[in-house]
Amino acid sequence: MSVYQDGSGLPSKNHYTQEDTLRKYEHAIHDSFVAVFGAKDGKKFKSYAEKIVAFEKVLKAAEMDPEDIQDETKT
Repeated sequence: MSVYQDGSGLPSKNHYTQEDTLRKYEHAIHDSFVAVFGAKDGKKFKSYAEKIVAFEKVLKAAEMDPEDIQDETKT
């Protein structure tokens, strides 16, 4: 059985510690919702974007560092 970590929107764990990057990412998520569903629910989409970024931030905090993934003593 294999288990691996994947699936966040930003490429590395370090990106989730950079507030400027997180603001831009949150804005991009919001803009994507608006582009797909329209602007009438903009405030709701802002809330969704904030929650998505917060959730991914928690996941990334628990993720192993890339250099440790292949280390048998750390997995």
